[in-house]
Parts: sequence; structure tokens; C-alpha cells
Amino acid sequence: MKSFYSLIVLSIISITVAMAVIFYDERPTESQTLPIPELAPPYKNFIAGTGVVESRSKNIQIGSFIDGVISGVNVESGEGVKKGALLFTLNKKMITAKITAQQAIIALENTKLKNAQHQFQIIQNFKKISPNMVKKTDYTTAKDNVAQAAARLRVVKSKLTILLQELALYDVYSPIDGKVLESKLSIGKYFPKNSTLLTIGSNKQNLRVDINEYDIYKFTPNTNAVAFVRGHPKLKIPLKYLYTMPYVVPKKNLTGLSTERTDTRVLQVLYALPKKIDFPLFVGQQLDVFIQSK
Repeated sequence: MKSFYSLIVLSIISITVAMAVIFYDERPTESQTLPIPELAPPYKNFIAGTGVVESRSKNIQIGSFIDGVISGVNVESGEGVKKGALLFTLNKKMITAKITAQQAIIALENTKLKNAQHQFQIIQNFKKISPNMVKKTDYTTAKDNVAQAAARLRVVKSKLTILLQELALYDVYSPIDGKVLESKLSIGKYFPKNSTLLTIGSNKQNLRVDINEYDIYKFTPNTNAVAFVRGHPKLKIPLKYLYTMPYVVPKKNLTGLSTERTDTRVLQVLYALPKKIDFPLFVGQQLDVFIQSK
């Protein structure tokens, strides 16, 4: 009997321990995320804006005069490129077949020209021996045949020149010294003329700053301006004014704040980023910007 009660007590204790373990395991854990440090404005009077890092050359989406299937890729995202460097190649099978066929046509027309020249030479020799042996119409016809054969040869050669120029378009080269910002190229993928598969930009960077329309009246060009990396107030970047886009546009770069209005229009101002920065910045990255105002 004692062993029976002992088993009941042990069962109750086990159930209690199990429930306690489940309860403590399901409790929400305290967040380990550190709070974002507050950013103190660097100026007494200022305009706050949002800046987006962009290439000084602007983002160049590489296009092509022709479309086709990619047969070779020479660059990847993040790679540096030199002006004139081969980026990728489109499949050349069709164009090379056309060139081969055109070369055969040229060979045929060249043979026809030689035959026409040979016939004309015979008539000329007969005419030298005896002018009366050759009719004027035969002489004129033979001469015209040579001219026509030569003209046809020039035409087919010009077509070959065009095909060879088109062949060069199947290799796409970099228009600038810079960096591959984004590459979605892969062998076998179709590349349209207006493709966005490959984007490159210069190594130098600008910051495009949006100033809300209700702050525009306070803005003065060439005043002091600084940018901060979001969440890191110690990472400060001095800015150099370049120019203002004199056209107020709808706001596109949203900060995500609950107080932010989405129907606001903004004035866009371009600032140059320093050549040397002690920390990395990437195209498309958003920065907090403060512009000194009066």
C-alpha cells in the first residue's frame, strides 16, 4: 500500500515539474537588441533630409544594339571594370553563318567578274587584230557586263562589311571605368536591347538628398552639410555641395517613420562624398543628412 501512495506522490511531483519547465520555456525572452543611439543635430538651425548614395556617373544599365542569347559572361557583381573591358558576349552562330554565306556569294561574284573581264579581253584582242571582226554592240555589251559584274561585287562586299560591323556588336564593352553594381547575367539567358540585367557605376559616389517641400524655403546652396550612417552617430561624413535639381518631385525614398507623410514632394540636392572614407558605403544606402540653415 505504501508503494502505491509513493507512486502517486512521485507522479504528482513529475507532472508539477514538467508543467513548470513548459511554463518557463514559453515565457518571452528579453530582447537582446541594443537601442539605437540618439543622433544630436550638428547645427543650431538645420534642415533634416534623407540621402541616398549613388554613383557619380549615375547607375548605368548596360544595353545593346542587338538582342540575343548570352554565350559568355566576363564580370560579376562587385568587380571593378576598365573602360573598354569586355562585359559579356551574345551568341554569334546566326551572324557567323550569314558571314560565311556572304563570303561564298562574294567568291561567286568575283568569278563572274573574272569571266566577264576575260570575255571582254578576247573581244578587245579581236578588235586590235581587225576592227571589223567585232560588232560595236558586242563590244559595248561585253564592256557593260564587266561594269555590272564589278558593281555586283562591290554590293556584296559592302553587305559583308555591314555584317562584320554587326558581328562586333555581339561583344558588349564597358563605357566607363567603374564597378559592376549588379549583374544578373548568366550563359543561356536572353538579353533584350532594353535590358536591366547589368548595372555599372563609377567608383566615385554622390549623395542625392531629398528636402521636404515645407523646408525648401530654408535651403541655401553651398552651406555646410553632413551625413550620418543610420544607427551610428559617430560615423560622420562631410558633404560638398554640387548642384540642385530645379524640379520638385514626389517623394520616393521613405524612412519608415510613423510620422512620415507619403504625399510630400521633395527638392533633390546633389552632394559629393569624400574620396576616402574610413568605413564602407554602398550604392543605394540611405543616410541621415543635416544641412545648415539660417
